Amino acid sequence: MATAAVPLDPPLDTARHVRYWQRCFRSGLPHHYTSNDSIRLTLGFFILSALDLLSPSSPTPLIPPEDRPNLRAWVLRHQHPHGGFCGSPHHVLPDGLTSRFDADSQTYVARDPANANIAATGFALLCLGVLADGDGSDAFSRVDRVRTLTWLKKLQREDGSFGEVLTDDGRISGGRDMRYCYIAAIIRWALGGGEGDKSLDFNVDALVGHIRRAQTFDGGMSESSTHESHSGYAYCAIAALALLDSAGPGPSPAPNSFVQAGIPSIPALIHFLASRQFMVLDPSADDDDDDNGATTDHETPNLCSPDLEPQLAGFNGRLNKLPDTCYTWWNSGALSLLGENNLVSRGPARRFILEKTQHLIGGFAKYPDGPPDVYHAYMGLAALANMGGAEGEPGLAKFDPRLCIGADAAARIYKARNDLLHPKDGDRNEGD
Repeated sequence: MATAAVPLDPPLDTARHVRYWQRCFRSGLPHHYTSNDSIRLTLGFFILSALDLLSPSSPTPLIPPEDRPNLRAWVLRHQHPHGGFCGSPHHVLPDGLTSRFDADSQTYVARDPANANIAATGFALLCLGVLADGDGSDAFSRVDRVRTLTWLKKLQREDGSFGEVLTDDGRISGGRDMRYCYIAAIIRWALGGGEGDKSLDFNVDALVGHIRRAQTFDGGMSESSTHESHSGYAYCAIAALALLDSAGPGPSPAPNSFVQAGIPSIPALIHFLASRQFMVLDPSADDDDDDNGATTDHETPNLCSPDLEPQLAGFNGRLNKLPDTCYTWWNSGALSLLGENNLVSRGPARRFILEKTQHLIGGFAKYPDGPPDVYHAYMGLAALANMGGAEGEPGLAKFDPRLCIGADAAARIYKARNDLLHPKDGDRNEGD
């Protein structure tokens, strides 16, 4: 079940998806998203990054050049003056309400610390990379690196995990979640937290220890120690470790040292991830009848059989769960980072999301016959782009599985990171 020489049937109808994402970009989202206003910056990331992924299929820029300055300014308006980014414009208070003077420390501190959150900060940096002009040198020129890294460091607990927000009294709030660990690693990597002033860096060894304790008896990775294994958390753990491995100032003599240290049994984790793909029986197909006219039971054959190439094969995130579009990404992305993307049965996985969850108006749904939403619509594109490997998926940009964005956008972030750490003569980055 290698990925080579797999016929791309059916092809991705990029025009349909371009229309879907342009509607999301140009008009207000449906009222169902009203309750998600607090993650408006996250929704913006999905829309902008999807248009960036689809850019090879369009003769004109899907994010018009004249819109980019305004979009960058919109992202930067979410930046909190004491570090981090807010998730929605409605969380950004007027300047006079964001600071107060603390008599004990003789400094100004945040009056509204909970308004900046770790997820919004990670997505803001990714958006700035997607929207950057040229080689991306100036993507982070208006990001306060020092205050953001200082704020991020305060979000880490003694056990190595990261919370989501800081409360008014300075406590860390939010679960001990692999998603926060991953986003913390994104922020650190993008802003060069592992280089320069070491006082700005968080406790990397503690984070690796927290991730290591999350591997479960079945080989998977859980939200945190003693919880149930889940392929979404597995991806976040692996990607966080991969970003730690790539955050140093030069090539490491042991390039996967953090991945090795943070996963007690990589073979067991690979087995868990590869086992998440299974044959999906098509209920629209005619049932086979035996000689007496009785319907025979369908069996789900083993995907590892060399004589079997199923028509449809979806992924789930946990044992005995239904296949879901986003898990095609979470599992294939995790396996790619571990160098085992050959274990993904690409053809049946493509057919599942293109024939069963792709919607008539564009985008992808969570389950077959469901409505599309921006989260699953983006994860579907990410899965297709990632499963294409070095060759890619026709109509989509090459993909970076560590950051879950297009490879060109990732390269712009890398350039912006270098320019933050090594500014040109006469340049000075805000906050440095």
